[in-house]
Amino acid sequence: MIVTHAYRFALDPTPGQVGALLRHAGAARVAFNWGIAQVKANLGQREAERSYGIAEDGLTPSFG
Repeated sequence: MIVTHAYRFALDPTPGQVGALLRHAGAARVAFNWGIAQVKANLGQREAERSYGIAEDGLTPSFG
């Protein structure tokens, strides 16, 4: 049997820590959006190559 426990903690950051938390959240979002853009560009490129009649083994390599 698997037992999962959840804990909730309240944060009380200083004004300087609030700024750091916001910067970290913003940087994480930028990194996520960059990754999504890379995947979409790759998928678009592969789809275009398929429309040109390029064989599957000749397509731009997929991620992963």
